[in-house]
Amino acid sequence: MLTYPKKPTRRFRAEADTTTPGTLERQFADLDMGRVAYLRYGPADGKAPPLLLVHGIPTSCRLWEPLLGALGEQFDCIVPDLLGLGESTPSAGADLSSPGQADMLAALLDELGIDTCRAVFHDQGGAHGGQMLKRHGERIDAVVLTDVVCFDNWPVPIIDGLMAMGRAIKPLAAARIPQVLMRLFPWPQTTFRRRIPEVFLRDWHAALNEGGERLDHWIAYTTAQTNHWTQDAVATLKAWDKPAHVIWAAEDRFLLASWAVELAQAIPGADNNPEMLPFAGHFWQTEVPQTGAAAILRFFDRA
Repeated sequence: MLTYPKKPTRRFRAEADTTTPGTLERQFADLDMGRVAYLRYGPADGKAPPLLLVHGIPTSCRLWEPLLGALGEQFDCIVPDLLGLGESTPSAGADLSSPGQADMLAALLDELGIDTCRAVFHDQGGAHGGQMLKRHGERIDAVVLTDVVCFDNWPVPIIDGLMAMGRAIKPLAAARIPQVLMRLFPWPQTTFRRRIPEVFLRDWHAALNEGGERLDHWIAYTTAQTNHWTQDAVATLKAWDKPAHVIWAAEDRFLLASWAVELAQAIPGADNNPEMLPFAGHFWQTEVPQTGAAAILRFFDRA
């Protein structure tokens, strides 16, 4: 776009990761709705309070890995792959929509012996988070919503296209066409300070590259999503009086920062003052993990 300002990359460098992406091994939990992969990182004594971190589409638990070195100093971080994405494998007939994902998150907490936790939701994870607050709100003590889908602000065009393609993407993926195109758009537009490192793209493109059953699950997840569930959760958000905080990347070109204001104003438990992450894009976790982790910790310290 001719009017879009040049990125001042010489001035605003990406921050160092607090944990090297791709180094933590996934663990697995066998639940009624499928086999759920997750990362777990925290103090060795196992006494830290639990923190649930939920990604969106088309990413994975690896999105949060750059923050875990900082968050894991104070919290027992539980970071699942959503059912159908990453390495989580849904059972036949499993509900992959937002209510089903919310039930999966609650079942994972049960499996890990966790009664209540704090939670952070990002991107499409916000739709699942809204349903979790509605269906299992007693399990969440405090919540952070960051660059989430909410109200009727989605699907954004790229996701709308993936949803519309459905199974037609399979032969294209076999020819590596979506993978190449996504490196041109949207991946470069999702960050501000640097391109998304290859370690993330390998993980996020795995289903497209491998094909087969894994791609079937990826397609099933993508086509199961609808903004009906974000709008269905609005009443819950407007009644939510537990601690809540909205954190948003100031340069998010997909979910504009105005949505942060709208969301913070709607939630009674929020402070009506969304916190901006300057000069960072939608996948800010890959750019400003230290700043983002500090913002999350500050909120939970006072929650």
